[in-house]
Amino acid sequence: MTSEAETSYRNLCSLETLRSGGKGFFRDFSENVIQVAGEQWIDKVFGRLTSDEGRVRAVFTDVKVKDTVLETLNRTEILYRGKDASVSRSKRLEGFEAAAAGRHRDALLLFGQAVLRAPHLGKCDTVDRGFGLPLALLGRAETFLALNQHQFALQDLSFVEEMDRHLPNELRTMFARIKKPCEAFVRANEKSLLPVKRSPEGTAVTRLAGGANPRLPTASTLLDIEETEKAGKRVIAAKPIEPGDTLVVEEPFAATLLPEFFGTHCQHCFSRFVAPVGCPDCSSVAFCGRRCRDVAVASYHKYECKILALLIGSGMSVLSMLALRMTTQAGPAGCMRIHRALNRSSSVASNEQEQQQQQQQQQVERSSSQPKLSKSAKRRLRRKKLGDSRHRLPSNERESPQHGNQARETEEKLEGEDDPSVTDLRVYRLITHEKRRTARDFFERSLMAAFLLKCLQRVGFFEGATKDGEAPNDREIAVAALLLRHLQLLQFNAHEVFETRLGREHQFRGSRPVYVGVAIYPTVARFNHDCYPAVTRYFVGRSIVIRATRSLRPGDVVAENYGPIFTKQSLHERQRTLAGRYWFRCECTACREDWPRFETLTNDIVRLKCPTEGCLKLHRPPTAESDGSIVCSSCRRRVHLRERLERVRECERLYAEGIDVMEQHEPERALNLLLEAAAKFHRIASPPHKDTHLAEIAASACMAQEGNIARYINMTKPSFSYIYSRPGQHRQTDRQIDKKVDR
Repeated sequence: MTSEAETSYRNLCSLETLRSGGKGFFRDFSENVIQVAGEQWIDKVFGRLTSDEGRVRAVFTDVKVKDTVLETLNRTEILYRGKDASVSRSKRLEGFEAAAAGRHRDALLLFGQAVLRAPHLGKCDTVDRGFGLPLALLGRAETFLALNQHQFALQDLSFVEEMDRHLPNELRTMFARIKKPCEAFVRANEKSLLPVKRSPEGTAVTRLAGGANPRLPTASTLLDIEETEKAGKRVIAAKPIEPGDTLVVEEPFAATLLPEFFGTHCQHCFSRFVAPVGCPDCSSVAFCGRRCRDVAVASYHKYECKILALLIGSGMSVLSMLALRMTTQAGPAGCMRIHRALNRSSSVASNEQEQQQQQQQQQVERSSSQPKLSKSAKRRLRRKKLGDSRHRLPSNERESPQHGNQARETEEKLEGEDDPSVTDLRVYRLITHEKRRTARDFFERSLMAAFLLKCLQRVGFFEGATKDGEAPNDREIAVAALLLRHLQLLQFNAHEVFETRLGREHQFRGSRPVYVGVAIYPTVARFNHDCYPAVTRYFVGRSIVIRATRSLRPGDVVAENYGPIFTKQSLHERQRTLAGRYWFRCECTACREDWPRFETLTNDIVRLKCPTEGCLKLHRPPTAESDGSIVCSSCRRRVHLRERLERVRECERLYAEGIDVMEQHEPERALNLLLEAAAKFHRIASPPHKDTHLAEIAASACMAQEGNIARYINMTKPSFSYIYSRPGQHRQTDRQIDKKVDR
């Protein structure tokens, strides 16, 4: 690919992380402003701006573009899907018809729609005398009772009970009639029923191997951060890591659900809901229960509620929506704390850089008066500097025992000010490639930040927001600059959140990951890419879990995979994707050696590690005619490889046994076999090796069973429905379903 073609592809990929290329008004808006501004103004005037605040301020104030920008943005109006009592009534009546016909699953869906569309009490007295919501909840509770799902019935009844003093007598009678058998069932079975144990929302129950790392939040002590000149900060192994070790369990800094899952998943925790409850004002989103609803409505959703339809219709990317979520969940006061903390952090960094430059200049001056070093002395000096950099932590992460308290107090003053909690800036230290961005890229992202700012003004995010004819004030510009920074860092650091959809006929065959949302994880974002990753990931709720799939030694890079993997894509395809999407050229072993894809990969190209301790030489397997005895060209010792080859064959037999156990629906036992074999393989051999890579993929599938899964189950003959379950719940759900089917 030519340099011009590479640049064009990279620009296209970058644009797709901002907005859709084929739909939505934002594309037309940005292209119109770009045409008015002209490439020369964008490059020569806008391109000279060096701060995010300066960029967004120019969009609103520069005479070249401000009129065109404001002409469109001032037409921004609140747009959302409100409540509709008539629609709610229609769905509720359909639900009663379905329930009367014995179609309880259909009835639940219809009652759920009625609940979500129903206005709260007193909002619309012309339909059902304003009692549409309690009527829908009672209808759904009665259906849950018919399905013997008493816990869900009681949950709906608890919402009705909150309205009790406003209900007419006939609804109170209906409420008491449904509640009585539910409570009787719970009392009769409270000792025999297995309680549904849920971890706190967003928190995975998996424990970290080796314990928690005090210097690397949410990570294991088996990990450390290394800073290199070429690869930047990256995660390395601090201690030996074995396959299956849990290395990170991290809640998201921010997360947003994909719009296509608004009707099936909780807006806050991403769980697949059974008895959804809605926002008090809009019908755009749903929540799995009271807790998630209250958390969302008290923070980000109170700002996003009235503009969700507008945001989706604009054609913005999901990363742009996540950039807004990072802002709305912080709130106006939180945004200003982050803004001030970033400015102070930048000022401190500038002072440190200036001092470092002065020290370097002094060293140069001193060295000029000293005799020149020999080549060997220079090599020793370079090795010492490299060794120091490998284990050097960033200044904000270093802490000596005697100065620990003082450092923490200083950081709190810089980042938290009068707030007792320290502002979390980890996500803002992630890479943005600011120096490599074009002026046009910055300009389009500044336009998106301006649009999001106007949306926030419309929904009352700011106290005393400026009027349409006025330039944004300093607080509004600060928030817009924060939005612009979000749009940059999310491009390279966000993760897709998925659930595993199991196959219809088999637990593993036909299963696939389905991406339901996007999130940003500050610690996991530090993992670099490798086309042969050392870890796999899955999700428990919104929390990400990172586990090792192969053995690693201290100092080895612990890399995940950004999408392009050597078993499925050619070297050219991987390099093109990574350069366009993430702006780097991969130099992992699989790329340097151009490993073959699965189509041509075999077990015969495996390389055996030299048996001599400390020798890193890799050898080709001995032929059938050879006795396996050779002289190693590295350690110069005679070594015997036949035994190592036999141990590789034993690993292959264990892999096959593990796959057979997976066929029997025993993921835990299969995982133990696969991990045991993988650990043995990496002690004696080195990839590529087809069976090992297949086994690592199979082990990843087994581990994913501990995360979010969606089961395809025959609920009521002959209909099918997905039932969402979290770890520890699906076995109980199976028993409940089997009882219903038997009846």
